[in-house]
Amino acid sequence: MKSGYDQFFKNARKAADENSGVKFRKNPAAPRLHLDLASEDIEQQIRRRMKMSGPKKKKKKSIPWKMMAVSFMGLLLALWGVQNHEEVERMVKRVEITMTGEAVAENVPSKPEEKAAAAEKKDEAADGEKKSSALTTEDIDHLTKLNDRKKELDAREEELNRQESELQAQKSELDKRLKELEEMRGKISSMLEERVKADDQKIDTLVQMYSNMKPPQAAKIFETMDEDLVVEILGRMKKKNAADIMNLLKPEKAQIISEKYAGYKRR
Repeated sequence: MKSGYDQFFKNARKAADENSGVKFRKNPAAPRLHLDLASEDIEQQIRRRMKMSGPKKKKKKSIPWKMMAVSFMGLLLALWGVQNHEEVERMVKRVEITMTGEAVAENVPSKPEEKAAAAEKKDEAADGEKKSSALTTEDIDHLTKLNDRKKELDAREEELNRQESELQAQKSELDKRLKELEEMRGKISSMLEERVKADDQKIDTLVQMYSNMKPPQAAKIFETMDEDLVVEILGRMKKKNAADIMNLLKPEKAQIISEKYAGYKRR
């Protein structure tokens, strides 16, 4: 960097010498001194200027892209308007007519026909509201009836459930009573069987006893004995012993015993 400065200063000195027009120097010391001072001043000024301008850096200006895009769009719209000026005029007229019509419509009072139409619309709206309110009332009545019917059905269901519970309780009670009756009947049956067995044993004892007796003595006793018991005894005796006793009985008594033995009932 220093050599560049020196070369620059040398060239500056040379140019100063040439501009001064001094070709012949009678007193070389004084003019050279003057030239050296002038060149030194020039060198110092150049150095100061280079120092002042050297460190500063130029700021790069950013390109305004947005402004350029807006300008480009505006240019395109302007070109389209120039090419289609008739269409632009029609659009402007339409906008003016629309705005004028709206202003006139706001200022001009409504006609009787329009008033009548508006009144009809209001009446229709009122009728619709009445119908909707009527329908709403009908719906409410229907829902109320359904709710009442539901309450009745719920009450009936509750009553049926109560009756079912009572029937179940009665059924349980009847089952209990039937079980008790079955047990009692079983006890009675067993008692009757025991009684029948005991009676059979007694009748068998009487059969043996009257079979061993002589027929006249047995016939005399049968004359006054209960007829059913006589039938039981004679029915279990041997045929020969029973026949011998029957021969000794009175005819009327023998007839009655024979009929009961055979299960015959006189009409």
